[in-house]
Amino acid sequence: MKQKYRQISLLLIASLFILVGNAQASNKGAFKSFFTENIDYEVNAQFAIGGSMPTNFPKEIRKIESFNPGLQLGLGLQATKWLCDDQDWGVRLGARFQAKGMKTEARVKNYFTEVIMDNASIKGYYTGLVNTEVQNTYVVVPLSVVKSLSERWNIYGGLNMSFLIDSGFSGYVSDGYLRQGSPTGEKHIFEGERRGPYDFSNDLRTFQWGAQIGGEYALKRNFNIFANLDYDFNNVFKSDFTA
Repeated sequence: MKQKYRQISLLLIASLFILVGNAQASNKGAFKSFFTENIDYEVNAQFAIGGSMPTNFPKEIRKIESFNPGLQLGLGLQATKWLCDDQDWGVRLGARFQAKGMKTEARVKNYFTEVIMDNASIKGYYTGLVNTEVQNTYVVVPLSVVKSLSERWNIYGGLNMSFLIDSGFSGYVSDGYLRQGSPTGEKHIFEGERRGPYDFSNDLRTFQWGAQIGGEYALKRNFNIFANLDYDFNNVFKSDFTA
């Protein structure tokens, strides 16, 4: 399945390069004018700050001890087709490689999870510290409507699709105990150097979709800075994930 999405991702990137190539190679009529008139092509680089958490902050998470978004870089291409000569409104299509990740340490109580203990997997309700490291790479395809506010300012908003091409969601529990099966089940203690690792990398959803809004400012004619907010509508994990 992952190989399938890698192929789709590479196809999307290749299609955008072909689009740019056609704009340069085409020599005829309307086709040429569509790709050369009232259209902007851009290469962009970015870094992301964010995280993943259950919708509605769960009461089982009592305290966030630490949070580190890390250095999450992205690189992409985009084309903006302006719908009129005054370049007031436009439509933007792009594709980018984007890393998304974080490192967190949280103190929890009766938090349902699954860990490895003595080479066996056990599920239960954990109270103590949970360390999580997420490092995922996506191909993101945004489609936006662009509004020009002035010669320097644009705002935009729309939808995006994300295809997971490399996944990592793992960590460990420590300094606490796990009640196996139920809140009153058999007690397993993790203290000192004893840890209970977990790895949910294979349980991540390979396709996500969501919305984005943002703005950009032209520092120079061919150099913009931008900021945007992304929010995914579906779960990071597959629908049958329980831990």
